[in-house]
Amino acid sequence: MSKYKAIYEIRFVRNLERYSSFRQRIKRRIEQILEDPYSQPERLGRVPGEIDLRGCRSSRIDRNFRIIFVICEECRHIKGCMYCFCEDKEDKTVIFLTVGPHHRAYSME
Repeated sequence: MSKYKAIYEIRFVRNLERYSSFRQRIKRRIEQILEDPYSQPERLGRVPGEIDLRGCRSSRIDRNFRIIFVICEECRHIKGCMYCFCEDKEDKTVIFLTVGPHHRAYSME
Protein backbone atom coordinates (compact mmCIF):
# COMPACT_ATOMS: atom_id res chain seq x y z
CA MET A 1 0.00 0.00 0.00
CA SER A 2 1.26 3.46 -0.89
CA LYS A 3 2.28 5.89 1.79
CA TYR A 4 1.14 8.87 -0.31
CA LYS A 5 -2.10 9.62 -2.12
CA ALA A 6 -1.96 10.45 -5.85
CA ILE A 7 -3.80 13.21 -7.68
CA TYR A 8 -3.47 13.52 -11.44
CA GLU A 9 -3.78 16.85 -13.23
CA ILE A 10 -5.64 16.80 -16.56
CA ARG A 11 -2.37 17.50 -18.43
CA PHE A 12 -0.83 14.37 -16.90
CA VAL A 13 -3.81 12.18 -17.85
CA ARG A 14 -3.86 13.53 -21.40
CA ASN A 15 -0.12 12.91 -21.82
CA LEU A 16 -0.40 9.44 -20.31
CA GLU A 17 -2.82 8.60 -23.13
CA ARG A 18 -0.54 10.26 -25.71
CA TYR A 19 2.49 8.19 -24.65
CA SER A 20 0.71 4.88 -24.22
CA SER A 21 3.84 2.90 -25.18
CA PHE A 22 5.38 4.10 -21.87
CA ARG A 23 2.25 3.43 -19.79
CA GLN A 24 3.56 0.41 -17.84
CA ARG A 25 6.89 2.06 -17.08
CA ILE A 26 5.10 5.24 -15.98
CA LYS A 27 2.79 3.28 -13.67
CA ARG A 28 5.76 1.49 -12.07
CA ARG A 29 7.53 4.82 -11.49
CA ILE A 30 4.34 6.31 -9.99
CA GLU A 31 4.17 3.41 -7.52
CA GLN A 32 7.80 4.04 -6.53
CA ILE A 33 7.17 7.76 -6.12
CA LEU A 34 4.12 7.13 -3.94
CA GLU A 35 6.17 4.84 -1.69
CA ASP A 36 8.88 7.47 -1.14
CA PRO A 37 8.67 10.63 -3.26
CA TYR A 38 11.95 11.97 -1.85
CA SER A 39 14.17 8.98 -2.72
CA GLN A 40 15.27 9.61 -6.34
CA PRO A 41 13.61 12.64 -7.92
CA GLU A 42 15.47 15.73 -8.96
CA ARG A 43 14.36 18.93 -7.27
CA LEU A 44 13.60 21.60 -9.86
CA GLY A 45 14.05 25.32 -9.57
CA ARG A 46 13.90 28.60 -11.35
CA VAL A 47 15.75 29.03 -14.62
CA PRO A 48 15.95 32.66 -15.82
CA GLY A 49 14.07 33.16 -19.06
CA GLU A 50 12.29 29.81 -18.77
CA ILE A 51 9.34 28.43 -16.87
CA ASP A 52 9.62 28.63 -13.07
CA LEU A 53 9.44 25.12 -11.62
CA ARG A 54 10.26 25.93 -7.98
CA GLY A 55 8.55 23.40 -5.75
CA CYS A 56 8.36 20.75 -8.48
CA ARG A 57 10.28 17.52 -8.75
CA SER A 58 11.23 15.42 -11.76
CA SER A 59 11.58 11.65 -11.96
CA ARG A 60 13.13 9.76 -14.87
CA ILE A 61 11.31 7.12 -16.86
CA ASP A 62 14.25 6.76 -19.22
CA ARG A 63 17.09 8.95 -20.48
CA ASN A 64 14.76 11.51 -22.07
CA PHE A 65 11.35 10.92 -20.47
CA ARG A 66 10.18 12.58 -17.22
CA ILE A 67 7.34 12.80 -14.73
CA ILE A 68 6.89 16.24 -13.12
CA PHE A 69 5.11 16.36 -9.77
CA VAL A 70 4.78 18.20 -6.46
CA ILE A 71 4.65 16.84 -2.92
CA CYS A 72 2.08 18.83 -0.96
CA GLU A 73 3.90 18.74 2.38
CA GLU A 74 6.91 20.29 0.63
CA CYS A 75 5.59 22.67 -2.01
CA ARG A 76 3.09 24.50 0.18
CA HIS A 77 6.10 25.87 2.10
CA ILE A 78 8.00 27.04 -0.98
CA LYS A 79 7.42 30.68 -1.74
CA GLY A 80 6.56 31.24 -5.36
CA CYS A 81 5.59 27.66 -6.21
CA MET A 82 3.34 28.19 -9.23
CA TYR A 83 2.14 24.57 -9.28
CA CYS A 84 1.06 24.18 -5.68
CA PHE A 85 -2.57 23.07 -5.74
CA CYS A 86 -2.33 21.75 -2.21
CA GLU A 87 -4.43 24.18 -0.16
CA ASP A 88 -7.14 21.64 0.62
CA LYS A 89 -5.01 18.47 0.27
CA GLU A 90 -3.41 16.30 2.94
CA ASP A 91 0.35 16.56 3.47
CA LYS A 92 0.87 13.00 2.21
CA THR A 93 -0.38 13.87 -1.29
CA VAL A 94 1.57 13.84 -4.54
CA ILE A 95 0.13 15.82 -7.45
CA PHE A 96 1.32 14.53 -10.82
CA LEU A 97 1.49 17.52 -13.17
CA THR A 98 2.75 16.17 -16.48
CA VAL A 99 4.68 13.37 -18.15
CA GLY A 100 6.56 13.31 -21.42
CA PRO A 101 9.84 13.84 -23.22
CA HIS A 102 12.27 16.09 -21.37
CA HIS A 103 11.64 19.25 -23.44
CA ARG A 104 7.84 18.91 -23.28
CA ALA A 105 7.69 17.96 -19.62
CA TYR A 106 9.91 20.82 -18.47
CA SER A 107 7.89 23.32 -20.52
CA MET A 108 4.73 21.90 -18.87
CA GLU A 109 3.11 20.93 -22.19
